[in-house]
Amino acid sequence: MHREAALEAEIARLRRALDEAVQRLAEESPSARAQDEREIAEGRAALALERERAAELERALADLKARSMVLAASEARYRLAVESAKDYAIFTIDLTGRITGWNTGAENLLGWAEDEAVGRPVNVIFTPDDNREAIAEEEMRLAVTDGRADDNRWHLRKDGVQFWANGLMMPMRDDAGGLTGFLKILRDLTEAQLASEHQQLLIHELNHRVKNTLSTVQAFTTQSLRTAASLHDAREAITARLIALAKAHDVLTAEKWESAELTRLVDDALNLHNADRQRCRWQGDAVRVVPRTALALSMMLHELATNATKYGALSNDVGTVTVSWAILDRENGSEEARPRLTLRWQERKGPSVTTPTRRGFGTRMIERGLASELGGKVQIDYEPAGVVCTIDIPLEAV
Repeated sequence: MHREAALEAEIARLRRALDEAVQRLAEESPSARAQDEREIAEGRAALALERERAAELERALADLKARSMVLAASEARYRLAVESAKDYAIFTIDLTGRITGWNTGAENLLGWAEDEAVGRPVNVIFTPDDNREAIAEEEMRLAVTDGRADDNRWHLRKDGVQFWANGLMMPMRDDAGGLTGFLKILRDLTEAQLASEHQQLLIHELNHRVKNTLSTVQAFTTQSLRTAASLHDAREAITARLIALAKAHDVLTAEKWESAELTRLVDDALNLHNADRQRCRWQGDAVRVVPRTALALSMMLHELATNATKYGALSNDVGTVTVSWAILDRENGSEEARPRLTLRWQERKGPSVTTPTRRGFGTRMIERGLASELGGKVQIDYEPAGVVCTIDIPLEAV
């Protein structure tokens, strides 16, 4: 604007000088008139030149205004885009690592308002472990050397809560290519990370369960083949045990392998031997058991039911089986003062019972396997009126 005013003043001065020269020309002698005519011609040439310069300046000013409008529109779009990205924390950092810019997404994700964040070192969003390893500084170095620095790591909110984020840091440069700072973008992926960690945990648990299940199958298959009177008997025993194991797996699968209701386990184990709904009865506290307890109890109940069907209360037409359980608190001062689950299997009205001379595989699995698997105690009493099996399991195993 100053240059434009100066040009206008110069044009006005030239016009005045031209008018004065024309006036002198009318009054002066022929020789002086010739001199004045030259001055007039030169003045007109100078005036034309200045007018051309003024026109050129006007064109330059118009171009500058147009460029300014385009730049303002571009900056407006940039600000709108940055502020609209509420799911992304976008902020800038100077060369010393201090925050210089902070969008709405950063405020939403990290908790600091813009006036609180600007001026703080970027290290405040990194965990203490990462700060000890100078991760923020390493990201700035990589951004300069590689053009960008990507990362997936835990970060800190203002309230100290950690969240998992995918991050990108890029260098910012001026028109000459000089480094002026850094741009950092974060996206919260905590839910995805926790889901991934949960999946890995499930895979690990699945591997463990499969190995345990295969060990169980191997054990009862080997014992069944070793003790069965014939291959047919072995096949029947193995098939029955596999079905019992599969039913327990079905219950746990329906519950996403978190726990199982004890009533359901007992129901599944006894229903095959309870066609008229009168031979087997059960009742107890509402108890949910963890997977390993569910599998062990299911196999134990299957062995008890199988023995009752072959030799005990379910081998005739009138015998009965009653299963009951409860959560009991031991008295203070006891070695086992912790709450425990006590389950009782009781047979009645079957053939007279005598103590066996040797333990079969099922009995050994009940007495030894359950104790080693759950840290529990098993007692089998061969009372003349019917077998009674009492199981005592620490509550933390349930």
